Amino acid sequence: MLLFIEGYPYSLDDVVRGDLTVRDVLKDVVSVPRKEETYSFGYVGYCYSKAAKDVIFFLPKVVLTGEQNEENGDDTIFGASPQEIIDFESDEIKSKFTEQGCKEYKEFLSTLSIWVYRTISVYRKTYNENILESKEYQTESRGRKQKHNTLLDVIIALRDFNKENQVYFTFIVRNAHSGYNRINWGRTVASSPAIIQDGRPVYIQPVNRKKMINFDEELLVIYFSILNYIREIHGFSFEINVHYPLISLEKMQQSYIKRNFGCRRLKQIKYKYFSDTALRIWDLCYAFFDREYKIAMNRQAEDFLLVRNFEHVFEVMIDSLVGGDDKRNLPQELTEQKDGKLVDHMFIGQGLIEQSDASAELTYYIGDSKYYKRAKNDKTILGEKSIYKQYTYARNVIQWNLDLFLEERDSKNQPLLRDPLTEGYNPIPNFFISARIPNRQSGGERFLSFDDDGLKAQDDGIRLNRQFENRLFDRDTLLLCHYDVNFLYIVSLYGRDNKSRQSAWRQRVRDVFRSKIQESLNRLYTFRTLQPREGMDCYQFIQENFRLLNGKIYRPKANGNYLILALMRDEEQEIWDKLNVKSGAIAREKEQSQRLLDSLQSHFFISQPFELDTEQRIDPISNVGTLEQRSEKEARNILTGVVRVSDDGFDRFIAHTSAAYTMEKLPTSINMMDIEYFLPMVSGCIDGYYKVEKVYVGTKDRELCLKLNLSTFIPLGENSVNIYSKMRPGELISKEHMMNLYQGRD
Repeated sequence: MLLFIEGYPYSLDDVVRGDLTVRDVLKDVVSVPRKEETYSFGYVGYCYSKAAKDVIFFLPKVVLTGEQNEENGDDTIFGASPQEIIDFESDEIKSKFTEQGCKEYKEFLSTLSIWVYRTISVYRKTYNENILESKEYQTESRGRKQKHNTLLDVIIALRDFNKENQVYFTFIVRNAHSGYNRINWGRTVASSPAIIQDGRPVYIQPVNRKKMINFDEELLVIYFSILNYIREIHGFSFEINVHYPLISLEKMQQSYIKRNFGCRRLKQIKYKYFSDTALRIWDLCYAFFDREYKIAMNRQAEDFLLVRNFEHVFEVMIDSLVGGDDKRNLPQELTEQKDGKLVDHMFIGQGLIEQSDASAELTYYIGDSKYYKRAKNDKTILGEKSIYKQYTYARNVIQWNLDLFLEERDSKNQPLLRDPLTEGYNPIPNFFISARIPNRQSGGERFLSFDDDGLKAQDDGIRLNRQFENRLFDRDTLLLCHYDVNFLYIVSLYGRDNKSRQSAWRQRVRDVFRSKIQESLNRLYTFRTLQPREGMDCYQFIQENFRLLNGKIYRPKANGNYLILALMRDEEQEIWDKLNVKSGAIAREKEQSQRLLDSLQSHFFISQPFELDTEQRIDPISNVGTLEQRSEKEARNILTGVVRVSDDGFDRFIAHTSAAYTMEKLPTSINMMDIEYFLPMVSGCIDGYYKVEKVYVGTKDRELCLKLNLSTFIPLGENSVNIYSKMRPGELISKEHMMNLYQGRD
């Protein structure tokens, strides 16, 4: 086997085998420039070189680990330079790797060749073939036997033999089963009891002419069991018209392949076969179980085995496996945007804040696949152009969604990104997916695994593009995540072409996207639920404090009676540093957040901080108010205040004869022209309120203060009620809310 890596610059005049150079072995396979000394071949796939009389495998460039060769600084594969391992059967390779290492790498290359071939085959069924090239491969013949190098050779030979010998299989099966169900009357009469009915014997247990399975049948059972195994595991399409009881997939995997029972059993029955066709079947079966077995493979055939621009195939694979049919069902303006940008991957899924399947409460997930060579430290380096283009995708989607609802067009099945109450925006997750191959450093026991189906977050899992640090629900705060997916698992899943498996992985990986982005947000923000207090006009409070609340609150359910408050988490200095947020900005936002929490206490029940999870749970609270706008605005004209023992006129308030009140600080969140009454909290209690005759601004200790002239005292009841922890001074409240305080309902 000769190995070349897509995109790697090879020295064309370097000797590969014997006196053959790179130029010699490839000149009858792909286009090779005459005057160039080095050249990068942009192919992925499998073909046959007549000059080298061997197979050539062009590996995808993601097999390069990003680690540098100490001698020449080249990228490495399996710890060696790509130029060094072109001839993977050479003595130099055997000296470079251990015997176990060579066997491990050969098994990996053999399996990878199958999945690359299957990927090209599945791609060809749906998409045009302008990036596919038909090339020669070795096929089974009656000529000289030679050793196989890959399992793909054997599978193709099995496929071709099955296709060309259907008449032979039908003849064998018909001959083997002829007379199988005929009744053996001699044995039936001798051994089976009869029932006499209408003077005639009736035998209810007739004996058939049972035949022992012959060795032709056992060989065919093994042969068709192999085809069935290849069909189920690797996704090849085989025509199997026989009805033998086939060997189960698990038994084939565990016993016939892993424990080598297939080779042992075939050796036991080989002496029974004499016909050329039966011996060819035996050869193919034995070659499947023992990859080093020699069979006749010196005839060439053609198939689509090479692909140029494999990044397009990778994009199609990710779109099929992650997006499914969702992208096709989206409005064209979302995926083919008006500024000419084409979105690679896009689907609608559950929002990051609330788990809901209601169309309006979902959000858009926007992705881009990156088929890049790995850089140092197993990273994929993204260009600034790609990053900002991804942000632009999200901005275009937000504006399209706004136009949809503002222009009152058909919004069926589309999310409502902007909440009309808070004018907060449902976050849109943006993500990159790049390919990796598990190496020994990061993969551990999963090294070169085709079964590792997980996602690996790069960096800290998230980037933020924003105008303001502490506004998660702002339209200019855009999330961007970057994940690695195991390339080996992706090609095997796509190559199988099993829709059920693909659908199951799609749902799981979408759940992983959501949970991983939530984990990143939990590192950046604390989240609280806000539930309205009974008797308070929370709708009006939100409108009047829009600047203070903008981008920090969001109603995740269209008709929900609660809000989500997101505030910066100040203890995660390290991750904020990576997002270029300085400690001074964090300290400033922390102080502002505390003031915001204090101001919200008057109108909302505020939960303890929680973390985003699969599903959001809201604590049940009695006496909850509403977020809806009141049909008739209730007068909020009663000013609240505190009267201390040390204040002038404390005794007059106890006797309800006070004529004046001074508030040391001017309340900035109310309109002083609305004040008509004053509700004093004396010694932490209330029992009545005063009519206000005059409101004016004065000074006390050279500071501006609010002064009230009071007149009539209006009692609330016979007793005073302690409300020390329920009333905040300097607010305008309604009469209904005042009575709720007095009666203990708030």
